[in-house]
Order: sequence, then C-alpha cells, then structure tokens
Amino acid sequence: MSKNLYRAIEVLLILLLIGFIVFLFISHTGGTKKRVKEIAAPVLQSADLSALSKKSAKDAAKTFGFDTEKEEGILYYANDNIMDCSELLIVKLKDEADAPAFREAVESRVRKQQDLFKNYAPDQYALLKQAIIEVDGNTLFYCTSKDANAIYEAFKKAL
Repeated sequence: MSKNLYRAIEVLLILLLIGFIVFLFISHTGGTKKRVKEIAAPVLQSADLSALSKKSAKDAAKTFGFDTEKEEGILYYANDNIMDCSELLIVKLKDEADAPAFREAVESRVRKQQDLFKNYAPDQYALLKQAIIEVDGNTLFYCTSKDANAIYEAFKKAL
C-alpha cells in the first residue's frame, strides 16, 4: 500500500475519534442513573438534619403540587415546626423534559413561603432568600437550611 493510503486511513481514524468524543460531550446533559437512596446517603450525612422529619413522596406531591407519575424517586425532609422553613428535597425524574415544571413548582413554593415569613420571621425569610434550587438533567435539588451550601456540595458529589 502506498503512503497516501496509510495517511488517508490515519486521518479518517483521527476524525472518527474526534467525532465520537464530541458526540459524548453533546449527548451527556447531566443528571444521574443512580437511585435517590444512593444520592441521599452522603447528602444526609453532610449536615445535621435532626430537626427535620422524613416525609413521604405523597407529602412532597401535596406540598409542591408534583405529579408523582413523572418521578422515579423523591427524598423529602421538612420541619414539623410551622415557624421553621427548613426543607430538603431531591427528586429524580423519569424524563428530564419534566424538570422545568418541577422547578417551577418548587420556586412557587419558595415564593409563597417568602410571602408568609417576610413580615414576622426575618431569619426564616433570609433562609428562603438563600434557598438553593438546582436541576441537573433528570435530578432536582432544593434546600432551605443554614447548611444549604454544604448539603448542596454533598449532593453534587453524590451524582
């Protein structure tokens, strides 16, 4: 075989490799294949959540107005004291296309809580103003807590 043929094959293989790498970067949009329980374990260890009570998926659906048919798993902790707005929510969705609707439901909840706490519980209002609401592909994270940043970092590592 001639040098030109070897050179053409070499260039073609390099282009195919580059194309494959670009495809991998474009096709990965975030999220996780892990179950919510796998994500939850390090998140729950990252901060003291003893003041919060574990709630059911139905509680989360009622509180946030979620369609539970669209989720694969929910972890929801909230404070039973109505004067404390602390909450932790992780939702794994069946389809990441549903993430904007779930995010809007959480944002709506936070706005309503802010309206409630604004005039009579400034410390809780401040927590709500610093609430973390993030979507990573098929996974939604929401936290209102003094330790929200540490909890969020543990969540990102758990993905």
